[in-house]
Amino acid sequence: MRVTIPDDVVFRDLAGEAVLLHLGTGTYFGLDAVGTRIWHRLAEHQSTEAIAPLLLQEFDVDEQRLRLDLEALVEQLLAQRLLIAVDDPV
Repeated sequence: MRVTIPDDVVFRDLAGEAVLLHLGTGTYFGLDAVGTRIWHRLAEHQSTEAIAPLLLQEFDVDEQRLRLDLEALVEQLLAQRLLIAVDDPV
């Protein structure tokens, strides 16, 4: 899935963990160290498919578990409007 970070979302790294703030809704969202790393990768690559192999190299985790956790986090961020899904060109 391709995603983008809306202009009205602010990210602050706090010693390896992070806080996201949606300026329009006032929604705060905290990320642990792994979630923060995923956020950085999404900001850089804007695709869950592109970052999954990179995260597998960084973390000692089963691929299926990583993909399920990645999908769950992205779905939470989409629901809070902290990420926006981008339609792939046909």
